[in-house]
Amino acid sequence: MFEKKPLTISETDQTVNVQTIPADFYGGVNPEVKFKRVEKEVLLESKPQLTAPEKKMLDKSVAAGAGARLHPVSILTNKKYAIIFGSSLFVVILAGVSVYYYLQIRQQPTTPLPPQPEISVETPPAPAPVIVETTTPPLSGAPTTTPQSLAEAPIDFPSVLLGDSPDLDKDNLTDMAEEIFGTDPSKPDTDDDTYNDGHEVFYLYNPAGEEPMRLIDSGYVKDYVNPVFGYKLFYPANWAVGNVDETYKNVLFSTITGENVELRTFDLLPGQTFADWFARWAPNEQYANLSDWQTYFQQPGKNRGDNLVYYLTDDSHVYVLLYHTTDSNIVNYRSVLVMMARSFRTPGFASPEVAPPVAEGGNLPTEMPATVSQ
Repeated sequence: MFEKKPLTISETDQTVNVQTIPADFYGGVNPEVKFKRVEKEVLLESKPQLTAPEKKMLDKSVAAGAGARLHPVSILTNKKYAIIFGSSLFVVILAGVSVYYYLQIRQQPTTPLPPQPEISVETPPAPAPVIVETTTPPLSGAPTTTPQSLAEAPIDFPSVLLGDSPDLDKDNLTDMAEEIFGTDPSKPDTDDDTYNDGHEVFYLYNPAGEEPMRLIDSGYVKDYVNPVFGYKLFYPANWAVGNVDETYKNVLFSTITGENVELRTFDLLPGQTFADWFARWAPNEQYANLSDWQTYFQQPGKNRGDNLVYYLTDDSHVYVLLYHTTDSNIVNYRSVLVMMARSFRTPGFASPEVAPPVAEGGNLPTEMPATVSQ
């Protein structure tokens, strides 16, 4: 009924698809095989969770020294055991040290020390009382009595080897002295009156004034009057003045740098000459080194060659002006001491008529300052 027909291929349909093995396999080359990645979720069985007490028991059971009370770890982690162990160790160490020192003492010799000789101290006899005579000192020679007060203390003379501090303009006023008189330390003639500053101070002029003016009227100096002895002299207005003792025999004019000018007053005994007084109070000074000298008011006196010590006298007193430095060997105010000494006036001294002096080269003011009050 059904008849199988023979398969025929037409001439127009001659293409046939055939699956073959790739050529790489034939050549012995391993082909690159690509696999497809497929993600797969795997569920693991979870461990059972422990409670806090169970975890604590587990940690304790697996810890070092678990179950052994005397284990080192158990001793160190247990406060009670640690205290007991530490105390026991301390007792053992203390016992060992005690035994060691006990054995050392036992080994030392037991020879007794030799007896110490007895020392007897003899009490020296009480010294005889020293009697100091207070008789009047002789007119000459060294003093034979001990000074009884500050006014009678030995004179402290300045060294003869002291030098001056810088003087930039060479006007015979050091740079520090220029500050006292208001002058220019770089200009020798501050007021341009043809007379240098140191020269005007020497003659008691105001070196910073534009016209001749008395130094006492400049405001740079003051006039000191001793309340007991009545003498007078000029001193810098910015210096301090103080009496050393209540008798006003020793007065200090002090600078802010610690230097000072000391003015001592001594009694001149009846019939005693200045030379006699000098031998009594200045035994280490050379009388031959003193020069005759006079104040601006022509009152005569003596001065030491370095202009650091001045002496003036009246009928009953000797007045001594001395310059004192600090620990330095430098003098800052030598010209100031000269000015103070030049202005000194003893009580009752009658100044003669002051005429303008003549100096070498004519380097003096044409007018002298008006007479200062006596």
